[in-house]
Order: sequence, then structure tokens, then C-alpha cells
Amino acid sequence: MIDLTEKKVINKIEVISRFTELADYIIPFTIRSISELKVADCLVDGPKSVAEIAKKVGANEFALYRAMLALASKGIFAETDEPGIFEQTVMSELLSTHSTFSLRDGYRMLHADIKAWSHFDYSLRTGKACFDIVHDQAYWDFCASHKDYSLMFDNAMATFTPLEYRAILAAYDFSGIETIVDIGGGNGRLLSLLLKSLPHVKGKLFDQPHVVNKAHLILENEGVLSRCEIHGGSFFDAVPGDGDLYIIKRVIYDWDDEQAAKILSNVVQAMNPSGKVAVIDPVLIPGNSADLGTTYSRIYDLLMMAMVSGHARSEEQSAMLFDKAGLKLTRVIPTMLFPIVEGIKK
Repeated sequence: MIDLTEKKVINKIEVISRFTELADYIIPFTIRSISELKVADCLVDGPKSVAEIAKKVGANEFALYRAMLALASKGIFAETDEPGIFEQTVMSELLSTHSTFSLRDGYRMLHADIKAWSHFDYSLRTGKACFDIVHDQAYWDFCASHKDYSLMFDNAMATFTPLEYRAILAAYDFSGIETIVDIGGGNGRLLSLLLKSLPHVKGKLFDQPHVVNKAHLILENEGVLSRCEIHGGSFFDAVPGDGDLYIIKRVIYDWDDEQAAKILSNVVQAMNPSGKVAVIDPVLIPGNSADLGTTYSRIYDLLMMAMVSGHARSEEQSAMLFDKAGLKLTRVIPTMLFPIVEGIKK
């Protein structure tokens, strides 16, 4: 017999409500559409009516009002005391193109990513990326052949770079480092910030040719171009040599153990005898912790499974991977974000 006492029903409603919130896909796609229309940009200089916003972005007024009202329940936009007038919030500001930490392009990428996630059961059954079977090509090949998506990816990654830069600079001792090599360093944003803070250090930026061709202007704008070399290529073939510190941020977890070991082996061959490797990736910790760092590490781990067949690693797994590549794991340095897993030549 089903227990329908008031207490039991209320408890069930609370549990179902929490589960529904966890499984919600409506809000993320509403955010994506709002981002595509640049609605948050309309509120940068103050509150606006839905009618005014709709006219500016080319939306149906009533439809837009309903979407913004739903997002307001989540803290994204706020309806003022005057009905139909909305203002910016701390959260909606992150959807603006004017925000230093804009999440806009990250949400715009959902149109391609959701096709993969709808086949995530394939990844659970095989351990392989469902993205590949849905799009008929590997994720990085997709990025290379879809310029708009690639630009969104670069912008989404760049959002976190200032935060990661601060976290790295606060946690890591750069004493004695003369040359930093940033492997998979994208458009050079992280390296440019580090070089600006470390005037005695030179840099080498390395990524695929179609990626690093955007780096010149960023390095020049930060005033560090004269101290930085730009190299294009594949880290599965070779990487720039003579580095004292090889930073590999959010790269190794993109690949399976064999591919990751190949990347690290190439770094070992290129680095100075006393050089160091700093892998900046999520580190998996067993158990039921729900703290922010652990939660994000686990979410990113699933993202890697779905998109690229890669995975986050525990400290023990990282040590084994390092050993396979000819490295010795020396320490794991906590930061405000993902930890720094440091290694030296064996």
C-alpha cells in the first residue's frame, strides 16, 4: 500500500523536485538561445523593457518575456517592480559579450554538443566518445573543419584563462625558470599573462597551426611578443625544445593513456635535463564529496568521455602515466581551480 501521509508526500516532492532540477535541459537551452540573440548585451547600460529588447534582437516580444521570466527564477536577469522591465544581474552579466568572464560562447556550443550527449549511452557501453559517431569525425577534426565552432571553443576556453593564470601564479614558484613552453597553449592568452608577470622569463607557445595563427596579436597587445616564440605542429610528433617548465593545461585529460603518454614522452625528449612538467588538469578523488572542485572535476571527466574519449585521473593514475612517459611525479600542488601535477625526468 502506498504511504500518502503528508510528510511522506512532501519528502517525495522535494526529492523529485531536486532530481528534476538536476536533469533539467530546458534552462541550458534557453540560456543558449538568449546568448545567441545577445539579450544580455541590451542591458549593459541599464534596465530595458521586453518590447525594446525584442525589437533590438529580432525576437517575439511575448516569447522573449516568457523566456526571461523563467531565467529570472534562476537569478539570470531580474524583472523590476515595473512589469515587463528587466535589469541585469551578476549571473546574466556573464552572458554578455562585454564581460571579461563571458560564458556566452560556451552555451552557444551546445547545438553540436547535445547531439553527442543524446548518445551518451554509447560512451557508457564502449568507453569511447559518442561525439565521433554522431558527427562522423573526431572532436578536434570537427573543430578544425568548423571555423565558427572553433572560434566559440577558443572564446569559451579564454573565459577561464585569467582565473587560471591567477591560480597558477599564486600557487607555483617560478624561481629559476628561464623558459616556459606552453603545450596546447591555444591563442597564447595564458602564456602572455605569465610572461607579463615574469619579465625575466622567455616563452614558447605551441599548438596546432590553425590555432596559434591567432596568437601574434594577443602576445603583442600584452607587450611580450619579443620574448615569445610561436610554434605550430602536433604534440604527437614533437614539441619545442630547451624549456625549463612545460605547462600543459587542460590537455592531457583530452586523451587516453597511450596518447597522453606519447605527448608527455615527447616533452621529456625536448625538455632541459633539469626541466619540469606542470600538468594542470582535474584530479579525481574517490568518495561522495560534493565540494565545488571535486564536483567540477567529475563533470569535466564525463565531458571528456563524451567528446574525446579522454579522462581525468587520480593522483595514482597520474603517477603511473608519468612513469610510462619517463617522468617522476614530484608533487600535486592545490590551486584555487584545478591542481598542478608536477613531474621531472626520471
